[in-house]
Amino acid sequence: MSAETVLLAPVFILFLMFLVGAGRVVEAQGEVNGAARDAARAASVERSRSSGQDAARRTARSVLEGQCGAPSASVRWDLDEETGGGHVRVEVGCELDLGFLGFGLSRRMTAVSVVPLERFRRFG
Repeated sequence: MSAETVLLAPVFILFLMFLVGAGRVVEAQGEVNGAARDAARAASVERSRSSGQDAARRTARSVLEGQCGAPSASVRWDLDEETGGGHVRVEVGCELDLGFLGFGLSRRMTAVSVVPLERFRRFG
């Protein structure tokens, strides 16, 4: 009985560490998806491209603060000059540190969100 325990304990511990790591990756991907959605929404209500880019970057950083390192946000505008409409595409990425597993692993997490421009954007 003790020999079986000695042989199976490391396998069981590795399996638990794998489950924790997989859960952390899934949670981080959800956070990055939410940050992309929020950043795209923040950019879509701004009047100018520069203020929209700033709003998207600020929003992504604030949502991902403490979740993963080095968050970044890139914004692409698809404007329709005739109607004044269009879309905002925001790609958010960050580095997820999985060092708690003892292996010094990291993974780049990215998410994309596309939001139509708000018809009644902020003034100013």
